[in-house]
Amino acid sequence: MATVSLLILPVAIVKYSMSGNYWLASYYLFLCALILIDLRAHLSERRLPINSAILLIAVQIGDLILIRHHGASAAFWLFPITVAGFFYCSLWVATGIGMVAMVLGPMLSYVATQDPWFAFRLFVALGTVVLFVHFMLTTMWAMQANLEHALERDALTGCHNRRAFMRLIRGDVPVSSGALLFVDIDHFKKINDLHGHINGDKVLVSVVEAMREVLKGQGQIFRIGGEEFALLMPNTPIELAAMIAERMRRHVSRQAMEVETDVDGQDTGQDSGREIAQAKVTVSIGVEKFSSGEDIEAALLRADNHLYRAKQAGRDRVISSMSPLHDSPHRLDTSRFSRERSEDRSADRGSVLR
Repeated sequence: MATVSLLILPVAIVKYSMSGNYWLASYYLFLCALILIDLRAHLSERRLPINSAILLIAVQIGDLILIRHHGASAAFWLFPITVAGFFYCSLWVATGIGMVAMVLGPMLSYVATQDPWFAFRLFVALGTVVLFVHFMLTTMWAMQANLEHALERDALTGCHNRRAFMRLIRGDVPVSSGALLFVDIDHFKKINDLHGHINGDKVLVSVVEAMREVLKGQGQIFRIGGEEFALLMPNTPIELAAMIAERMRRHVSRQAMEVETDVDGQDTGQDSGREIAQAKVTVSIGVEKFSSGEDIEAALLRADNHLYRAKQAGRDRVISSMSPLHDSPHRLDTSRFSRERSEDRSADRGSVLR
């Protein structure tokens, strides 16, 4: 917009100065100064001192004045100025200003040229540009929103993914004080080993659905690992969060999670079909509180410590900062994202399926 304006305005300033029309020359000189002030702020990555809508209106008025004095030769500048306005102002402000220019531009062109056919064509062309750019930007932003939504959703379970959680850790998204739950599916590796990853995926989906049934939209679920989930519950005291976590643990353990298993043929020794088995699935949960100004990752590490204690105490339980410290040994390694749980790769404790 600055390029378009600074190309045509100096010519107008010189021309009106030479013709003695100092008022118009001063207006365009003032307009150039406003544009340069905003341009300098933009290049310095500072907030624009001149409101974008006010500056766009001033530039459009400047071109309308040129149309009134010079007719069709100045009318064509309405097109780049109108298009630039969509990238300079908000969508609806630029659309409104463009529609006003769509009406006033042809009217002033007719007054200057007395050519109704040219004024009509100018009206249709400007209207087409305004509607097309509005539709294009609306469609593009909708596609961008859908893409961002897809990038931050786990394709299997439909909950938020690790990328979305990392945005919270970086502080890109403001979070109110509340509670953080760190959930891990017990013996999940054995489910994959005994019944395959397809059944493991079904278990993951079932567990997420069970957690959603308990949360009832009062929190966000993030899948941050294979079978590990972080649940963010803003504006929730830790006492209430611990009660919800316990209700969630019981609800998951009572769910009849079905898995398919192969049935071997008795005579041929070949696979003769599939049968449904009931999976006994449990979760261990660590609960921790956090404040709005606190690093989310620090709260997650504390919740991970509680989860480790729950694992050491026998799994299928909830431990929070209010739980007794003597339930299990204190965890020494708190680097959650660079560590795999050795206890889940330890000696077999029996099948988790019945």
